[in-house]
Amino acid sequence: MASHVLDSETLKFGRLLHYAGVAIALVCGAVGYAWFYSSIDTQIFDAVVRIDELSLSRQNAATIRQEHERLSKRLHEIGVQYEGLQQRVPLNAEAGSFLKYVSDIAREEDLVISNFQPASSVAGDGYTAMEVLLDGQGSFKSICSFFDRLAKIQRLSKVKNLTVKVEQQSETYPMQATIVIYFGLDNEATVTTHKETTHG
Repeated sequence: MASHVLDSETLKFGRLLHYAGVAIALVCGAVGYAWFYSSIDTQIFDAVVRIDELSLSRQNAATIRQEHERLSKRLHEIGVQYEGLQQRVPLNAEAGSFLKYVSDIAREEDLVISNFQPASSVAGDGYTAMEVLLDGQGSFKSICSFFDRLAKIQRLSKVKNLTVKVEQQSETYPMQATIVIYFGLDNEATVTTHKETTHG
């Protein structure tokens, strides 16, 4: 009965609206599905990446422990060396006591010291250094023995320059030396340097 009431154009238009509605529903469904699937896919990807990271961390756990043990051992060795260094570096220059010690060695080795002159102090990286100018005279053996013993003293020092003059028909040789002594070790600066080296 309704087909007789509605003309053919109206029926055709109604069918078009129906098909359009179905198409819109399908498009919306597809878009919704794509969005949902994309979200799930992203979550799956993130989970897989995290699992891989955890697996890698677990595989590297032994290596990480070994590296930690190595660094801890190295830090302990540095601490022991630093403690030994503290015992060899006084707080003050103590040039007088150093002169007496050097003079005693020189006398025992038959080396005559004619001049012993401390120079100005220079601040270094966590310490202070002072150059000491030394003039003396002795045999080749006494000069060698003197500096050999000087290198073995408890206090940290080094020979910076050494000049020995050779004179004909003489068994003694004039010599000049510059000795560097260290003092005033900066505990805070040294510890900071050790920390930076370890982390690095």
